[in-house]
Amino acid sequence: MKLEILEYLPEVNSELPPLIFIHGANHGAWCWQEHFLPYFFSKEFPCYALSFRGHGGSEGHEKLHSFSLADYMDDVLETMKFLKNKPVLIGHSMGGAVVQKLLHLYPDKIIAAVLIASIPPNGMLRDLSRLIFTRFKDITQMVLFLRGKSRNFPGGIFFSEKLPVEKTERFVRLLQPESTKARNDFCGQIVPAFLSTNVPMLVLGSRTDWFFPEKTTIHIGKAYNAKTVIFPFMCHDMMLDPNWKMVADQILVFLNEVVVKGEKKNKKLNL
Repeated sequence: MKLEILEYLPEVNSELPPLIFIHGANHGAWCWQEHFLPYFFSKEFPCYALSFRGHGGSEGHEKLHSFSLADYMDDVLETMKFLKNKPVLIGHSMGGAVVQKLLHLYPDKIIAAVLIASIPPNGMLRDLSRLIFTRFKDITQMVLFLRGKSRNFPGGIFFSEKLPVEKTERFVRLLQPESTKARNDFCGQIVPAFLSTNVPMLVLGSRTDWFFPEKTTIHIGKAYNAKTVIFPFMCHDMMLDPNWKMVADQILVFLNEVVVKGEKKNKKLNL
């Protein structure tokens, strides 16, 4: 199955590890193209962003609801096959769940990982149950969208109210339904309890994330003994937030600390 893979590659071979950006539910590779791909490309990182099968410009839309998280994991592995060096996996929301599954099964293939507003290792059923009681109207509208019965999506679920209206509308038009099978998967256990990994990890969250509150992000960080950063005011789609650069800069600091090698080993990257 042919996958859409956006590539932002330095003209000269870079000694820096490749970055693979992994989108969340209802999204595609497009969500990284706005800010993160050009930003990290400007820092000389080879950058890749894939659209899972049935998403964005990838094939398989007609079979979308049959695809599982394991299928999405295979899509990332397919992308990794063409890389000479171990990548850093950067996953958002459902993409964070896929990263965790890869860390569990293939830790030797990954040099580092970043989880952004991620589904926790025990799945998102608890957070979803909370939202059903506190944001019932938005959840109902989202379910209709997910089932393909409505094109109206409550943009405030993903995007900042501080975004210009025309930009929010453009992003909403790019959203799509998510696989029923994958949604069932990420409500359950993502990886075994008490999973530990030696792969360096950064966990990012926000106090104002619509889906995952601060305590969920802290739980993820503790589960993996990972560095955890909580932003005070950031939407769920942090890579599309007006303050996206704060998130990107934090990732860059992490990369500089744990994976930068070769000529840049003792040289700080420019923020």
